[in-house]
Amino acid sequence: MSACPTPSRGPPLKWLIVTPDFHHWHHSSEREAIDRNYAAHFAFIDYLFGTAVKSDRRFPGKYGVLGDYMPPGFVRQQLFPFTWKE
Repeated sequence: MSACPTPSRGPPLKWLIVTPDFHHWHHSSEREAIDRNYAAHFAFIDYLFGTAVKSDRRFPGKYGVLGDYMPPGFVRQQLFPFTWKE
């Protein structure tokens, strides 16, 4: 349910489980969403630990990874986690 593009079912449910709105913020590259929305299934965990995004907007305007640390190309990106970093 978290990745489907349907609207969330209202406030009570959004505090309990991960809704599409919540999941979109997990993939945002906006400052207010960095290191937020970790929960995969139960949103109340992020609300409990203070890591939930609290925005007036429903969806973020930007998505992606910040920084230049991801190498270009599919094969390099797949091997990247296994490379030594100094």
